Amino acid sequence: MVDDIAEIIRMLSSRSVVERKRAIRELKKHMHGPHSHMLRLSLQYMAEHDPCYTVRNIAKQAFYITGVSMPQNGGWERVFVFES
Repeated sequence: MVDDIAEIIRMLSSRSVVERKRAIRELKKHMHGPHSHMLRLSLQYMAEHDPCYTVRNIAKQAFYITGVSMPQNGGWERVFVFES
């Protein structure tokens, strides 16, 4: 499961628009899992900052389709990315 999530996050950083769109579709399957907070933050970043309008729109729709609200400011404290 964690390997799947790592692969999805790698796909989100791809230069290919098709690859990023496919990653968002895959990401929707894991939005309610135990490791979903990092995925939600990644999806929120894509919805706000992706250079392609289509990818931004698909990312926003993913939140509405899965019924998950977008994380508010300060959402990083639940993600233990910076622990040593």
